[in-house]
Amino acid sequence: MIVSVLMGGSSAEREVSIKTGEAVIKACEELGHKTLSIDFYDDYKSVLATLKSSDIVFNALHGTIGEDGTIQAWLEENNIIFTGSGSYSSKLCMDKNKSKKIVRENDFLTPDWTIIRNANELGQIKLPCIVKPNAQGSTFGLSIVKEKKTINDAIDLAFKYDSEVLIEEYIKGREITVGILNGESLPIIEIIPSHSLYDYECKYNPGMSKYVCPAEIDQTLEYKIKKDSLEIFKALKCRGYGRLDFILDENGMYYFLELNTLPGMTSTSLLPIAGNKHGLAFRELINIIIQIST
Repeated sequence: MIVSVLMGGSSAEREVSIKTGEAVIKACEELGHKTLSIDFYDDYKSVLATLKSSDIVFNALHGTIGEDGTIQAWLEENNIIFTGSGSYSSKLCMDKNKSKKIVRENDFLTPDWTIIRNANELGQIKLPCIVKPNAQGSTFGLSIVKEKKTINDAIDLAFKYDSEVLIEEYIKGREITVGILNGESLPIIEIIPSHSLYDYECKYNPGMSKYVCPAEIDQTLEYKIKKDSLEIFKALKCRGYGRLDFILDENGMYYFLELNTLPGMTSTSLLPIAGNKHGLAFRELINIIIQIST
């Protein structure tokens, strides 16, 4: 099989995407596939001929363009088979405001939130709160605001990454994440960051976060979280694989934060960690993703 690995791009997550792409290429080569590395910056349309010559495109992009439905819609228009969710759900999940609405409409918990499009729209805000770009990944532009005097700086930072800013209720609790693969929830991971928030530095610097997998959660509660994760995945029309982030409070209530349709896929990323605990070596995980996408 000829696999084109699409990576890089021009989003703030370019470096992370390249790391994912390199890990995927290595796994594909171990699986015996002819693998083409497609690292682009802005002009993804220039690689159309190469992508069309492949049996499948492994989408190793992260962030805007690669994860917001733009690339997916273009691949669909050109009848190119690719991994991950389609254009509709990719666009939906990148928009935290819209995905949270659907999750709430389906009777799942998500922290209260408001959207602003300029700083003048800011009304009464309950502190502490989370301020983040509405459509951005890897916690770029994200802040926890505990004092009123710092909220304007947090909003200004978030606006550097998006034209819409989401201000979200702060829920004190444990950060957990649930991977989905081929219609099944993987073991839950608890993320214990060294900072007060699981920010970019904690995500991508070794030793800055501790990961507990499987998370130490009551078995009945674990079953409910995994079941609901799969239901949310379906409600947002996702396919193949993805990863859902939650906050689990001290009362056992779990609040949906977002669904990552193209989670990091290096051997030390969260979804592969969960896959490994499930008994899947990294290349086996990549093989399953390819198989369920063709």
